[in-house]
Amino acid sequence: MDMVILCLNNPGLECYLFRRTYPELQKNHINKFKIEVPSEFYKYNADQKRFEFPNGSAINCCYCEKEDDVLRYQGAEIHYLGVDEAAHLTESQLAYLRTRCRLGDWTPEEYYKKTFPRIVFTSNPGGPGHDFLRFNFIDPAPAETIFADATTSIERKGYAGHPTIYIPAGMADNKYLEEEYEGQFTHLAPELRDALMKGDWDAVVGKAIHNLDAARHKLRSFKPPAHWTRFQVIDWGTASPFSVGWYCVSEGAELSPGRGYKSTWLPKGAVIRYREWYGWDGPPNATGRGRPNKGCRFPSQKVARGIIDQEQKAGDRMDYRVGDTEMWAQRDGVSVQENMRRTDPRMIMRQSRKNRKGNYNEIISRLAGNPDFLDEGDEYEYPMLFFTEDCTHFWRTVPQLTLDHLDPEKGPDSGLEDHVYDEVAYACASRPYVVTEEDRYWTENYAEIQQARGTTEDPYATR
Repeated sequence: MDMVILCLNNPGLECYLFRRTYPELQKNHINKFKIEVPSEFYKYNADQKRFEFPNGSAINCCYCEKEDDVLRYQGAEIHYLGVDEAAHLTESQLAYLRTRCRLGDWTPEEYYKKTFPRIVFTSNPGGPGHDFLRFNFIDPAPAETIFADATTSIERKGYAGHPTIYIPAGMADNKYLEEEYEGQFTHLAPELRDALMKGDWDAVVGKAIHNLDAARHKLRSFKPPAHWTRFQVIDWGTASPFSVGWYCVSEGAELSPGRGYKSTWLPKGAVIRYREWYGWDGPPNATGRGRPNKGCRFPSQKVARGIIDQEQKAGDRMDYRVGDTEMWAQRDGVSVQENMRRTDPRMIMRQSRKNRKGNYNEIISRLAGNPDFLDEGDEYEYPMLFFTEDCTHFWRTVPQLTLDHLDPEKGPDSGLEDHVYDEVAYACASRPYVVTEEDRYWTENYAEIQQARGTTEDPYATR
């Protein structure tokens, strides 16, 4: 109806209304348009799926079922772009369609000059475009607050970006729904129920890493003791981001509290990701944010130097390194890993284990700890995998990953921003999780051991 009103008041306006598939477009928009809008206001061109108004304005009904369907609109001049259930489209589709929204030589009526070009995305949470919508429209500012979309800024012209707003809506906001409708959602999974009823964009439907919990697995920043095993892992990418993680292996120690974090027991053999470097293409604008899933395209030599420089500044010494198997591929030239080794001889790596199902199980098992040591009804207090607050891209991307809908046993859908996840998987695979009786005894009797020593702090306690 927003499009109809604007078409009637702006001769020559070109509106484009998108859905993912044609059946959705036909059922939810074309058929309802014919019922709700009096026929004397428009003519419908069935071949072009286009509602035409007497003043030359039009609403074009479109769909993008396949990834490259957006290319059909390469030459389109879209004055008003509307996408219903926008999260059903992919990030690349939504980003491409935004580039088609421009005015060209068309001029709106004086009263509407600040209205165009206009983009409206409506959507429930969940789907391929979930992270794109959240990153660009929900996270940057509080709800119902106008902000300048920095991803559309032009620094050389001092243009801060298009004025943008996120307007939340839940089931309770829809006055046309009958009261008993809410009862139909009772048997849904809690995260799906919250997504559909409350419009909760923090609810991850089909979450892949279901047992990841910041309260249990997130640590404050700390410097690992010098005698602990330390290693570095990389998931390679150029057009897509690379992910570098630095890990240590606990020898059994207490991490003292600080800055909102309680003291945490780090069991012997626990793997801790304590620093990261994520090769996305940011910060390209004043907000300091990069674009999700877009690589910075650094050459391998620059990445190698960056890794060594960060280790030297931190006083780190690596015991071993693990690299994505893709780094050994030779495509008419020297491989990535050889380039890195030539750049600095300290960049000697072993190949990662590329077993998506096995690696997924390693992560889930380490996050859980060892359930074999539990009595019925007990809660295991000590995970075997932790991540510090410095791992911002881990906490940004991994909790949002959803299961591969074709083969859930593989873990996250590989079409998502899973580069940090893959790197963590390689790290866990390099140290298969095996619990010994000694580990069990130490963990279960930690308090008694410390009391017998006359101290509540382990001699190797980290600061």
